[in-house]
Amino acid sequence: MRAIWLIARSVLLEAVRRKEIYAIVLISCLIIAGIMSIDFFGLRGLTKFYCEVSLQVMSTAAALTTIALAARQLPREFEARTIYPLLAKPVSRMSFILGKLLGVMLAAAFCFALFMAIYIGGTIYMGGRISPLLILQYVYLQLLGLLILATLAFCLSLWLNFDAAMTIGAVLYFAASIIMTSISYLYDFVGSVGKLVLKASLYGLPQLRLVDLSEKVVHSDVWSPIPAWAIAALTCYAFVYSGLYLALAYISFRRKPL
Repeated sequence: MRAIWLIARSVLLEAVRRKEIYAIVLISCLIIAGIMSIDFFGLRGLTKFYCEVSLQVMSTAAALTTIALAARQLPREFEARTIYPLLAKPVSRMSFILGKLLGVMLAAAFCFALFMAIYIGGTIYMGGRISPLLILQYVYLQLLGLLILATLAFCLSLWLNFDAAMTIGAVLYFAASIIMTSISYLYDFVGSVGKLVLKASLYGLPQLRLVDLSEKVVHSDVWSPIPAWAIAALTCYAFVYSGLYLALAYISFRRKPL
């Protein structure tokens, strides 16, 4: 556990020192500034719309940041040849991957915490309603989604270079949302083969919209927090996909010659 924590700590410190996270947070600040301008122009009826847009932009920015952080961890170690002295010590390959994953998730949590602080501050300023329990559920489920993306990026980075892994990870992130929306419209209009293809697409890619509570957070005046059994089911769903991607990453990493 000490080796895992030391690796994770180095990943977190490096991510915090880099400028990407703060650039993304700056963009979020500009979005919140746009929300606050509604109050200036007296357009309070559009506050919820802009809050929803802000949450969507924040979640997308956090997802792409997580994919980039995870996708560059392992290839950079091979390119800089820093992985050799690390694994020469009593550090297993599984501990190395788990340490990298924990570090990426800590950095993702740090980034998302900054986002939520900005969002909550802007919402309170605008006089919007905030449900603390719904906010906690939203953050927890968003982190589960980021865990899936991080393990997927690890898996892709062991097969591809950083640019390709980053690009494909981003495409799969956006494609999952599009596929889920398309299936609901197309399923009743296709034949048996088409339905089989749609089902395979549905289960082949993690549906990250399932762990997105942004609409409920924005409309917390009419939505109650989701029940504990639903949180548990979504947690299992995320762990299945992230466990599968992590296992594939470990198998690829184990077979990779050093």
